[in-house]
Amino acid sequence: MKKIGKIIENQHAKPFLKWAGGKKRLLSRLLEFIPKEYNNYYEPFLGGGSLFFALHPRKAYLSDLNKDLINTYIQIERNVDMVIKFLKEMKYDEESYYKIRDMKSKNDAKRAARIIYLNRTCWNGLYRVNPQGEFNVPMGRYKNPTICDEGNLKNVGKILKKAVVKNCDFEKMVNRASKDDLIYFDPPYTTACRNNGFIEYNSKLFSLDDQIRLKKIMSECDRRGCKIIMSNANHVFIRKLYRKFNIHVVRRQSLIAGRRENRRCVTELVINNL
Repeated sequence: MKKIGKIIENQHAKPFLKWAGGKKRLLSRLLEFIPKEYNNYYEPFLGGGSLFFALHPRKAYLSDLNKDLINTYIQIERNVDMVIKFLKEMKYDEESYYKIRDMKSKNDAKRAARIIYLNRTCWNGLYRVNPQGEFNVPMGRYKNPTICDEGNLKNVGKILKKAVVKNCDFEKMVNRASKDDLIYFDPPYTTACRNNGFIEYNSKLFSLDDQIRLKKIMSECDRRGCKIIMSNANHVFIRKLYRKFNIHVVRRQSLIAGRRENRRCVTELVINNL
């Protein structure tokens, strides 16, 4: 097998977005499950892309259903200088925040800059929209937030040249994955148990029916010889659903819960076929 993917701690590009459910605090444990060799890398629930940036694969296929998120990745790859230009024009104060939050633009680079700005300045880095699709997270309280990390954005643009980035469903993205390709599934968690910090944010984003569909797709990829790793909620339904795979319980610190008393050490699952 040709050795295309390998584990490296990438010192030149790092995640540029804070993302609910992001795996930064679980990254060291996830890296323990990465095979030494693999072909193409697939990540169909991209979010902040912590594992992608840590691995820096030579060829990656990345996707997410969030149109604003995917446009931001695409614009950083194609028009990073323009995104940086718009970011440098954005100020951090209450009047500017709500003006930018309400801003509508047909310019894709400006829309990407807006998402980065809001992510860096809104409450807890949360992405949330109302039924009309309008971003409605209030302003956060930061002393001096880094709105434009120019050097990192340019480095991100370079490694995204090696990736195919699409706005699509996870099933469509991985249907071309083949033997020895590595797939990392990180779906929004759906459990209602109290020991998971993502409940309030994710309960409506990915239903139990979606989990069942994902399990079927994961089983198909397994039969094709793909190397698979999944993060998921430590819940009896999930453990039963994926019982034919290897299941590992891991711990991490939760930072997403709205109330400080709920931000505690929680457990979740790493599921794989390796």
